[in-house]
Amino acid sequence: MKKVGFAFFMVFMVLWSCEDRDDNLTTANIRIRNSSTVDFNTVTVRVDSLIFENIPAQGVSNYQEFEVAFEQDALQIVSDSAQYSFEPTELSAPLPVGLYTYDLDISDTGEVIFNFRIDD
Repeated sequence: MKKVGFAFFMVFMVLWSCEDRDDNLTTANIRIRNSSTVDFNTVTVRVDSLIFENIPAQGVSNYQEFEVAFEQDALQIVSDSAQYSFEPTELSAPLPVGLYTYDLDISDTGEVIFNFRIDD
């Protein structure tokens, strides 16, 4: 009987402690996905506002909280060999609380290819 009670208790504790990664968010959280073949030393979003560091080619950064975030934002990428920048043509309405990814690639001509993704 003790084993059954203990097993029930353990299952209950596991289920009770599980939560979605977005359950405790209070702002928009954004991460950077580096879809290029170039390592990013830094990615600065909105002129010195938030800095993501050391994102390897095909790598992903950790999420950072943004007080106000948009589907596209001005950013500057610094790699070992070059600097790249992106300026959105228009700003969207601020994003609601949630998890988002700025998926960045560099074209053969040095242009930043910016894709916005909503994370589950």
